[in-house]
Amino acid sequence: MIMKFSTPFIVASAFIAAQACSNNVETPDGDLPDAGQPTTCPIVDSRGWKAWVNAMPGPDAQRTLIVMGEVDTPTPGYTFEWSVGVADRSAIPMQRLHLTATPPDGMAAQVITTEEVRYDGPAIAEQYRAVVVMCGEELLADITDVTVAH
Repeated sequence: MIMKFSTPFIVASAFIAAQACSNNVETPDGDLPDAGQPTTCPIVDSRGWKAWVNAMPGPDAQRTLIVMGEVDTPTPGYTFEWSVGVADRSAIPMQRLHLTATPPDGMAAQVITTEEVRYDGPAIAEQYRAVVVMCGEELLADITDVTVAH
């Protein structure tokens, strides 16, 4: 038995197969990861996330967004770097932050190590609807209780 396939069927099949091989994995908000961000995250676990805006008055005072949490890494000696991701344009925005964890050079003991991580950066608003912390494609925290310190 010989089966005939139409050209649109073959094109659609090839497109579906190509999409299945794509490395573009969407984040929980449906966005693709930022270019330059690692797609894997070595962080084993995280907890205790909190975020607040420091809006204390004073000379030359500027609002600061502060985010803190604890992360578990597979070995001691990891270094961490924060980068600011996209924020939506609503009156009370949601801010995305990316945490990059870099392993130590050379040999390291294979023991789960807890580290405190902290982000301090300019606040784009006094109030935030949420702060989302990403590591590669992994969602570490979705902080919806963002307080303001006056």
